[in-house]
Formats: sequence, C-alpha cells, structure tokens
Amino acid sequence: MPPLHKKWFKNECDLDLDLAKTVLARDTTAAHTVITRLGWRGERGAGVAVELSPDNKHAARAQFFMCGVLSAQPGTIAATKLWEKADKGVNMSITFPHAQTFNFANGSLASDYLPGEAIKAACSKNGEVVLPTDYEAHGIGEWCMRLVAYLDKGSNTAAGPRVKFTVLGFPASEAEMLDKSDLAADVGWPGVKLLEGQADLVPAAPAEGWGCPMLPIIIPAADMEAVPNIPSGEELRFAIAKVMATARLPVPCTAAASLLKRWTKLEQDPSAVEDRLPTITWPVPARQPPPQRGKL
Repeated sequence: MPPLHKKWFKNECDLDLDLAKTVLARDTTAAHTVITRLGWRGERGAGVAVELSPDNKHAARAQFFMCGVLSAQPGTIAATKLWEKADKGVNMSITFPHAQTFNFANGSLASDYLPGEAIKAACSKNGEVVLPTDYEAHGIGEWCMRLVAYLDKGSNTAAGPRVKFTVLGFPASEAEMLDKSDLAADVGWPGVKLLEGQADLVPAAPAEGWGCPMLPIIIPAADMEAVPNIPSGEELRFAIAKVMATARLPVPCTAAASLLKRWTKLEQDPSAVEDRLPTITWPVPARQPPPQRGKL
C-alpha cells in the first residue's frame, strides 16, 4: 500500500516552545477544548495526543483522539440488523454520541467498546414506541459500538490528508464482547456497519510546515512554566507516526445473521481474522529517534 505522500512531511524542524504552549492539554479528553480555542470549527476532527515524561523532555505515550459531531441526524436501522431474533418491523433510532466519547486507550485507531447504556437510542414498532422494559420480549438485547479510523484513500490529493471512520455495532454487551474471544479487541473483529464519515487532521500544521500534516496535542507531566522543556520534533513526529501507522480497515457486516456466522468461524479458526491495510498508510521513520535532552 502506498504511504502518505512525502510532500506532507517537508521542512522537518523542532516545535517552537511558544507554539507548543498553544496545544497544551491536561489530558486527551481536553483536546476538543484546545482545537476550539485555536479556531477549529469543523464538524469532526482527528489527531494524536502525546503525553510527556516527568521532565517534559521526552514523549512517553501517544494516543489517537477524535472530536466533533459524528452525525447531525439520528440513524435508523431495523432491529434485525443487530439482533438475529428481533421482531420484524422493530426499528431502532440511534443518536450517535460525540466523537470524543470514544476512547482509544489501546494505542490504536480502533476505539474501545462503548457500552449501549452510554448511547441514546429508542425503538419502535409500527409507529408505536417500544419501552425498554419490553425490549427482551421483542428480541432486543444488550449491545455496544466502537469507532475504527484510518486514512481516507484521497489523502494524497490536493485537499490533503483526512481520516475516514466507520462506526460498528455489536449485539452483545461490552463485557460479553471481551469475554467472547481474545480476538474481539482486534480491529479485524467483525461488526455491523452503522455509520461512515470523514474527519480533518487537527490541530492543522502551520502554513510553513514542521514536518507533519498536523500538530500533536501535548500533555505535559510537569507544569510547562516551571519545567519549560519539550521533546525534539523528530521524537514528537515519531510518536504520532507510531499511532497513525496502526490503522487497519474494519470488517463490516450488513446484518446480524452474517455477523454471527463470522464470529463462529473466528472462534473456531482464529487465524481467519482479517488484517487489512487501508489504501493509504502513514509512513513510520526507519529508526526511533535517539534519546535527546529536549529543548529549553
């Protein structure tokens, strides 16, 4: 698969300390506040937050994040799309959560499972509301969802790199999913496709470039005023690349029946799990940057 074009990685340099201070956040969940303060008004954004070492000189950990409204309109699906034994004629309306609701603590571009109780949804049959107390009688069970992100195939065009995402639904609780198979945490574990969309890389890199299409959100371990250090640009870009290069394509199904068949196959033959690279991949430097003192 071709990597993201090298034209997006020109003018490699260190990140100016004053510029770095504009992208500081207390944690990953505050990324939305940072990019909004920088003037971002897009519907959806995707980026990488880098946690620093205790002396702020090195990148200790990096994590993908997304923010913004995934869908302005609720999605409606037939309940049989998620639950094989659901009554025909039952529909579920899903109000998709904000993108920042999804957590990517596993270090990849595939989120953790988001439990169904954290998602606003309502069911109806023939125009009549189905109460949650009647869900079981209509074959509606527990569920969860996750978001899988990867580079959009048009990322090498003049418009520049963008992220594409797919939201998958699963007819089981978060705990049931993780107990089902060791593979259930893998991005290749199939789910029912509920939503697709695109997101801009944020924060956008300065016009003159610094060697990467986006800036990192920086999470210092020590107060930046008291300990005004920052890792080298090479180290920060490497941290971003390691996260972005984990992207894999999701494995979507169209209905519960085909989904359950795939699950059964994977439980019987774990080697059948799919590991598909997206059309465009994020380039990773050939070597990890050597330890440096950081910038004062």
